[in-house]
Amino acid sequence: MPCQIASFWLVALLMLYRLTISEDDEMKKILLVEDDEQCLKMLAHIIRHLGYEVVVTDSRLNAPARAALEQPNLVFISLDFPEMRGLDVIVSLKNNPQASHIPILVYPPWDSEEGTEAAVKAGAAEVLKEPFTLESFRQALHKHAPNEIGFRSAVHSLQ
Repeated sequence: MPCQIASFWLVALLMLYRLTISEDDEMKKILLVEDDEQCLKMLAHIIRHLGYEVVVTDSRLNAPARAALEQPNLVFISLDFPEMRGLDVIVSLKNNPQASHIPILVYPPWDSEEGTEAAVKAGAAEVLKEPFTLESFRQALHKHAPNEIGFRSAVHSLQ
């Protein structure tokens, strides 16, 4: 499973970063849509450590309603689901008037230019290709849901 490949590297890299949050920082909300329980827990943990509030759903069928209700700053979604064709959830989110403004960051189980183009054409703001690093993940989240939380390498904090 692609998530398991990335999980080791993301967790290992997460340990190299020190998160500093001031009392004035606003927590941005991310809706995480993932059907694999292990991946869901791991990604939610990482996203929280990157300074975001996390709302989760394990069903893409529920994603549009959940996005409309929660009004997250970003939807982060796996496209590897059995109950819906991969890109249908992006279209469903973009067709929901209460959620169409929310940027969508996806990570697909495939690595093809055609798939990436199709996801963007369907309405994804960005496609994060696996395996991704903690830094590329952080940058993608910050690009679409910027927060004022600062990161410093643990190495730098020891100097």
